[in-house]
Amino acid sequence: MFASDILKVIYAPHKVFKQIVQNPKYIGVLVIVLLFVAVQITAYYSHDSQNYYELTAPSGVDFGVWTQNATLWTASSGAVITQNYDDAINSTFLGNSSLQFAASNSKTLSIELSDLSPVVSVDCGPTSFQNMSMRIKIAAQQTAPEKVTAYLYSLDSSSYFQYDLTQEFSDAQTLGIWNNLTIPVGTGNWQSSGSPSWGNITGLKLEFTFPTNSDITVRVEGMFFRGMNFQGVYMYQLELGSSGYFIYYFQTVILQFLMEWLLITALIYILVKLLKNNLVWKPLFIAVGFAMTTLIVQALLTLVVSSTGSSLHIPIEVLAGMPEAQAATNAITATATEFTNIIGSISIAVYAWTAGLCTIVVRELLPEFTWSKSALVGVGSMIGTIILTILLSGV
Repeated sequence: MFASDILKVIYAPHKVFKQIVQNPKYIGVLVIVLLFVAVQITAYYSHDSQNYYELTAPSGVDFGVWTQNATLWTASSGAVITQNYDDAINSTFLGNSSLQFAASNSKTLSIELSDLSPVVSVDCGPTSFQNMSMRIKIAAQQTAPEKVTAYLYSLDSSSYFQYDLTQEFSDAQTLGIWNNLTIPVGTGNWQSSGSPSWGNITGLKLEFTFPTNSDITVRVEGMFFRGMNFQGVYMYQLELGSSGYFIYYFQTVILQFLMEWLLITALIYILVKLLKNNLVWKPLFIAVGFAMTTLIVQALLTLVVSSTGSSLHIPIEVLAGMPEAQAATNAITATATEFTNIIGSISIAVYAWTAGLCTIVVRELLPEFTWSKSALVGVGSMIGTIILTILLSGV
């Protein structure tokens, strides 16, 4: 019976609202609420499942921690390790300083991170992290290094992978500027020594060799492991969120429905009072609840749009607000704007539809009202609800 009444709100509103105001029952609205909650949460899930966020090691807001803690590092004999607060990207995620290594009158500089805290080890196997990123500035030299080598240790110092980075610094123009490096890991480009495993990386080292003795200053920032492939690297937003994902959205959806239901009913009641007429609250309240069947239709359309839309792969640079992320940010913004515009158009249509149904509700409750007077109350209550909802959401 209630399912039939709900469907009639869509295709035969005059007939069903006449029945509802004559025999108002809350259970019918309860069914509508439950249906709306189920469809709306599914729509949220569908939308969130299209957004893939890049994972890093270290993860989350700590992904820049390795170059924010000088005590994690060791360096070649005589080298001094400090935090440089004057030369850094100053990102929310990467911190407000870079890590500086300085050696006097030396031909080589070796820097090592043997403790990957807060990570125990990093999996760079085929289904996990595919790249290692870092920013390096060779700050004090006038000539390019003749050799730069990266080492990744696996369990102990006798088992490691070795990668030649010399080409990245062979041009003198790379001196004195930040070089943003992304090095592929887990590939044959690395030479191995001992018995290292890509699935168990436990430390790393960088080694710089210059043509002659000089004062060497190297700064490092934003060192972390990452991946750009789908497998194991991008995950659903809800997987990155708390276990209370569904509880949060359940509360949000329930509050949305109840607030709009109460506001529309109260505004109709007040407007009718201002027009020197009276209404009984219960039939009005229940009839408006049935009119909000339109929200179920809106949620269904949102579900269709979100499930057929393009997936977004969001690199860590976008989350961290780094300058080089502008192109990716623009693409994401364009896709998000397109989705927002479609959903906005659906919302406007649903608001207009709901206002029309409220007009019918007023007409059925007050037959003495003309259609224009009923429309004044129905449309006015809808506009008032939109304004109040916007104001309340900003509080």
